[in-house]
Amino acid sequence: MARNPKLFPVLPTLLLGTLILPACDGGLAGFLGLVDPADDPDSPANIRDTDKDGVPDGYEDRNQNGKVDPGETDPRLEDTDGNGIPDRNEVQVLACGKINDRPITVFDAPGAASRFLVDAEVRDFAVLRNPQGLAPALMVADPALDVAAVILKKVSAPNVATPSAQRDFERRSSIPRLGTIESFLTRSFTTVEGYSAEQATFRIQTTADIDARRAVAQLGSSMLDGATLSGALPAAGKTGRSLVLKLLTVYRRASEVVMVAAVAIDPEPAEARLLRLEEFTDGTNVARWGSFTRHLCDPFDAKANSRADILFVVDDSGSMKDDQEAVRAAASAMTDILRTANLDFRLGVARTVAQERNSNRRGRLEGDGLTSDLAAFQRDIVVGAEGGWEPGLETGLLALDGLLPRTPEGQAENANRLREGAGTVVVHLSDERDQTVECAACGACDAEEGEPTFCTNPAAQPVINDFIDRYIARGATTFAIVGDLPNGCLQAGANAEDNFEPGQGYVEVANATGGQFGSLCGNMRENLENVARVATGVASAYELSGIPASATIKVAIGPPGRGRVIPRSRTNGFDYDPVQNKVVFYGDARPQDGYEVAIAYRRWDYANNPGTPDDGCDRCPGDATCRPASDLVECDRTCGQEVCGVETVCLSDYGRCGDPSEIIPPTSSCGDCGPSQACNERDNSCVTPCESTGCGVGYICNSVSHLCEIPDF
Repeated sequence: MARNPKLFPVLPTLLLGTLILPACDGGLAGFLGLVDPADDPDSPANIRDTDKDGVPDGYEDRNQNGKVDPGETDPRLEDTDGNGIPDRNEVQVLACGKINDRPITVFDAPGAASRFLVDAEVRDFAVLRNPQGLAPALMVADPALDVAAVILKKVSAPNVATPSAQRDFERRSSIPRLGTIESFLTRSFTTVEGYSAEQATFRIQTTADIDARRAVAQLGSSMLDGATLSGALPAAGKTGRSLVLKLLTVYRRASEVVMVAAVAIDPEPAEARLLRLEEFTDGTNVARWGSFTRHLCDPFDAKANSRADILFVVDDSGSMKDDQEAVRAAASAMTDILRTANLDFRLGVARTVAQERNSNRRGRLEGDGLTSDLAAFQRDIVVGAEGGWEPGLETGLLALDGLLPRTPEGQAENANRLREGAGTVVVHLSDERDQTVECAACGACDAEEGEPTFCTNPAAQPVINDFIDRYIARGATTFAIVGDLPNGCLQAGANAEDNFEPGQGYVEVANATGGQFGSLCGNMRENLENVARVATGVASAYELSGIPASATIKVAIGPPGRGRVIPRSRTNGFDYDPVQNKVVFYGDARPQDGYEVAIAYRRWDYANNPGTPDDGCDRCPGDATCRPASDLVECDRTCGQEVCGVETVCLSDYGRCGDPSEIIPPTSSCGDCGPSQACNERDNSCVTPCESTGCGVGYICNSVSHLCEIPDF
């Protein structure tokens, strides 16, 4: 039976595989319904308004469990919190009330082992199939914004065990088939499910006009080893030769790497299109197949202006003058964003003193120290270029330590001291490896200038780990504007003679501290804009209690009883930093003193999660799971665009229901394990499976590793 995956409507009979389990255990008698109010506006729960506050009972008790849960209002009280403001006028209800939820779609993509949550405006979709009928990919598009994406599952490339390594494989193989890469940025993180992931942004120039849909269809085929895929959405929308590609890589295990490639045609896409690309690929809107979501509401009082101290550590070796000048020329793009976010920022510069191997000047700040004066920073950033000794990571630590102790809040600021309560960001600018890391990784401290080969001596990892620990201990997030990993890059244009080494050490520390990598061979303006985005996220006081699916976030602000909903916008609205898990406000949407702030969202969950309260979703029968976007406990056996009946099973590889005899048996990469053992596909080892031993309280049995693990939800 075909089915619209956007709505996941309640199906009327168990023959179609749907079961609704009562969740009410007493309390608000009469408010339990058997349908989600969003699906049936004529349900009794929606018609009845017991307290006459203008909000139907079914929207106040959104999960209809008969209790007033956090984020809900009481169907029996016109003024739940007793503050004199009717529930319908509360700022919290504007964001968190069910009637005001942001419309979403959850696509079921069993062939990609995932569920993909998107804004409801992403209306067009197609399952991509290979000649064998398998369905390894799903394609979606937002027709209004002209943005398209493809989500797929693949086996990792040979000798690849991290998302960044897989992305680099695609950078050298599938992406060049689309066009020439002009610049790229990366940011690493851990997903809500505990998987290592990376988001990369590429600017690409093609040789012929192409639209976003054809671009992602071509990428999907290329990333699946050139497979012929049928069923793609027809070409539509704007065409051109300049495009932005955002690529999400989630490394679950060697046999299951999930990737999302999203494209907009334009060298500088409008903000709304960039934000749609961000939602597709920030890693928060993709979850394992069978996952579902739960609604959360986080209330805040307006916070004082956020603060950040941003320190640039500049390589001043002989080849760096033009890069210092590029930062000076693009610095206003960074400060414009910082000011739009009303961030109280200061900028400082320290140099590596490359002409001296041992120098007591290393770590000192240039000019008058930390400053909010753009002109002073632009003067300080051009520190000169001479010598060849570049210990940037150590210089950053020396500079941070020289700025201690921090000035307590409320005291006069000191240009030579960090501020208590201010976010700390360190930006490393270099065209070489970090010197200390080079000495360990390359086996010597005098690797040939411009040597592009990634040095692999294992002695480097403890050195890098030590730097990571020391930056984290100082509360610093780092940003690396350096040569590309693993093998450097060649700067295009007027400075094409610059052959930059890979930024070993810098990139790894940035990834581990919540920062970002920007290619020194790329666009410096874009790099500095991203420095500003990282800084605003680090400094924000609006950290969420759960990890949201970003496409579900809704925000309301305002004085009590007089709130307004604000859009996601980096001009006059809010934005979300998925690495810091914080909301940032821009322009006229910045909350003022006395304002209330309410942030609503849905977060991913799974059956029998020990970190969340027990409910009916833990008791879905057989292979059924809870519907992903429902507030009620509704179990069904969704498989792609179908619901499997009692005589069929989900054939995940085919993305449809079918006979159990059609199931493709899994292959083991462990060889022959003993009769009482199972294959841990994460490291290809044989283990005693937790399915037979059981797990203790607070642990779950992981079906991939067959080990008891604490879930990272």
